[in-house]
Amino acid sequence: MARVLLIDDDQSNLDFMRQFMQIEGHELVWAADGEQGLAEVRQFRPELIICDVIMPHLGGYAVLETVRADPQLSGIPVLLFSAAMNEVARAIALRRGATEVLAKPLELAQLRSAIRRCLGQER
Repeated sequence: MARVLLIDDDQSNLDFMRQFMQIEGHELVWAADGEQGLAEVRQFRPELIICDVIMPHLGGYAVLETVRADPQLSGIPVLLFSAAMNEVARAIALRRGATEVLAKPLELAQLRSAIRRCLGQER
């Protein structure tokens, strides 16, 4: 079981992830935007951050850059996802330090594999 932080402003994604994480046996904490997410990262110390790219206040790229710049947080895997994820956006996200990148809508098999790779459970 891993501690997972979901940062997303979409309630339907939250509902989906709660059910998915429960089935997978992971503990889920949720933040509605990047600012709240960064506060949760520091308090909750997740083993994985799953973050939407496009959000109000502070988007996924800013969250990623903040996490990567902090020596105490930089080792946490970050899985970014977005409806606007194409090959160019994927390359940018990976270059900025994302561990995994997925496109919305999230597919169960892809999400499960990406989470396992992030947690070092699958190669």
